[in-house]
Amino acid sequence: MINAEDLVGRHVLKVTTSWHHHQDTKPSLLHMWLHMDGLGPVRFHTPGDGLSLEIDQPHGPYDMDEYGHTTVEDDLPGFPMTRFVGQRILSVREIRYQHGNYDFAIGINVQFPGGTIRILNLADEIVLAHDRHLGPVEAHLHESTTPTIQDTSP
Repeated sequence: MINAEDLVGRHVLKVTTSWHHHQDTKPSLLHMWLHMDGLGPVRFHTPGDGLSLEIDQPHGPYDMDEYGHTTVEDDLPGFPMTRFVGQRILSVREIRYQHGNYDFAIGINVQFPGGTIRILNLADEIVLAHDRHLGPVEAHLHESTTPTIQDTSP
C-alpha cells in the first residue's frame, strides 16, 4: 500500500477503470488506476471502510458467469478523472466520516491546477465527486483543513 501523500507532485499520465456489468443494470465502477509518473499504476480500491491505494497493474476483462462480467477502459471520455490527465497533483486532504461514535477516513480530496475532485468509499463503492453534492451523507463528511502534504515545486 502507498499513502495518498505519495501522489503529490506527480502527474497523472492515464486513467484506467474496470466496470462490473450485470444484466440490465447500469455498470458500476470496480477499480480505478491512476498511472502516475515515477510510480506507475496506482489502484484505488474499497476494502470495507476507507480507501486503499496500491501500486498494481490493471487486470484485464473477465467473465463472472451468472454475476455478469467486467470491462476495462483507458481514459474513458466523460469519466470525471479523465479531465485531469496530464496535470500534476498539488495537494491531497483526508476526508473523514464523522457521526456519533463513528470517525474514520473515507477518502481524499485531490487538488490539481484545473480543479479538485473527491475520491470516496461510500458503501463499498468508489464515488468520484467533482462539483457534486452527495445528499444527506454530506453532513457527515469532514475534510482536513490543511493539506496532508502540498507540492511547492514550480
